[in-house]
Formats: sequence, C-alpha cells, structure tokens
Amino acid sequence: MKNNDKPLVFHLLREEALEIRQSSFGSVGKIFSGEGVEAVWVKKQHEEIDPEWFTQSRVDLLLVVKGKLKIEFEREDIPPRLLEPGDLIVLPPNTRCRAYRWPRTGKGATLFLAVYPTQGER
Repeated sequence: MKNNDKPLVFHLLREEALEIRQSSFGSVGKIFSGEGVEAVWVKKQHEEIDPEWFTQSRVDLLLVVKGKLKIEFEREDIPPRLLEPGDLIVLPPNTRCRAYRWPRTGKGATLFLAVYPTQGER
C-alpha cells in the first residue's frame, strides 16, 4: 500500500482485499503491506492440504474469523490445535506447521487473518 492519507475499511467476511491470489491450498487476500508489517486474509474451502510445512523467520499471528482451522506442527512435542472463530494463535519464529479447514468434509469455508512482520525473510 502506498502512503494513503485516508483510513481503509475491508469487510473480511465479504473477502474484500487490495489483491487476491488463488492456489490449490486456498485464497489469499492482501489487505495491508507497509510499515514493516503485512496483513492478509486466508480462505480455505475444498482446498488440498499442503504437503509441505510452512515456516516463518519471524512471529506470525493468526486470528480465525469464520469456520474452524486445524493446525498441525512438525514437532511431535507440539500437539495439533483446533481453532474456532475468535481464537488467535501466536506462532513463534521458525515454527513449522500446516493449517487447513476442519472438518475436511464440511461444506463451509474457514477464513482467518494473518499478520506478520515483513522485515527480513518469511
């Protein structure tokens, strides 16, 4: 986002964003990027489960807005978590995990907000 002197409002449940990209693992809508931070919403519905582990070099915050999100961790000493609307998870740097809609057979979408620093690699 370039320097904008007016507040921007996005309705996440209507999937409003500055730009949206699709993949077989879900849709991502960018709602802010600048000042060392990025915020995106992620929608998962009928998506494949990414076989790769996601990792970030800095802290990552995930807030579930709609549906349920299951998060698995590569480390066996961290149990999987099932997050519901209103739940926020703080992922420490270098936490290898993957997230997907739960239950897998459900028809409803899962939507969550991810906020993370952009300084350095992700």
